[in-house]
Amino acid sequence: MTRRTALAVVVAFGALTATAMPSLALGSGGRYYPESGHTLASEFVDYYDSRGGLEILGYPITDAFIDPQSAMLIQYTQAARLELVPDLYGAGAVARLSSLGEALDLGEPQSPASGDRGCRYFAESGHNVCHAFLAYFEAHGGPAVFGYPISEFTLQGDQIVQYFQGFRLDWRPDAPGGGRVQVGSLGRLHFDRQGYDPALLRPHLPSDPIFYRVVELNAQASVWRPVTLTDDTQELYVLVRDQTANPIVGASVVLIAHFPGLDQTVIMPLTDADGLSRLTLAYDGVPPGSSVELEFVVNYGDLRATTRDSFRVWW
Repeated sequence: MTRRTALAVVVAFGALTATAMPSLALGSGGRYYPESGHTLASEFVDYYDSRGGLEILGYPITDAFIDPQSAMLIQYTQAARLELVPDLYGAGAVARLSSLGEALDLGEPQSPASGDRGCRYFAESGHNVCHAFLAYFEAHGGPAVFGYPISEFTLQGDQIVQYFQGFRLDWRPDAPGGGRVQVGSLGRLHFDRQGYDPALLRPHLPSDPIFYRVVELNAQASVWRPVTLTDDTQELYVLVRDQTANPIVGASVVLIAHFPGLDQTVIMPLTDADGLSRLTLAYDGVPPGSSVELEFVVNYGDLRATTRDSFRVWW
């Protein structure tokens, strides 16, 4: 790949106003995110906030750990890798962002300046940033946060993307809330390519339960037998877990069984210590060959999830 060498290192410039953080600060100065089950290390909290926080860097996907190759303290987020490096101008250490776009060799040969008035050309790297990407790039810190562009916008699979020294921007026209430009998940891609222990990605509970909250329900339904008789019973199961796969105790489950010509609503038992609710459903007179569609509505606090399954009545 041909590209102008010695691209400027831009991670040390400027700062953004920190976005509101839907998380809880720990006594050690770290910050636990129940959404991902990881703690942002205290060494990175201020820097994370100054570089756009959750909107730009995403949730932490590991806890901080020592990189066996560089011996640096590092931590991965959805979009980035944070590193703690010696301060060349004084004692101690400072946080910085790794240039993941360059590290993953995702750049392209230089391009000429575009004649489109909606584009801006960066001679430092020889690439344009245009239209919605340009508006997002400039509104969220420009080169000081993302680095310089190292590709033009391009179609990757079925999605338009553009790579920068440190990040990837994705065009998502169907994103809710009008956020059509979003930061891509280069953090996980780089983590996988480095060959680190996958166990580092496993979510965990905080040391103090007061800092944990359930923010997402994941429900999965199943039936004991896929095929039954016209007059029979069926064993139904609903497993409910939270965003980090911990069982939810005490979730309510409402079953709506769609029999031919009739809907039956049943309140199932609350989920147990394993996050499981089970029910024996009795019925009779269902015509052979019918399909019984099952809808389960799960509620826990102000959270709701829906899951479905079905079985057939064969004879």
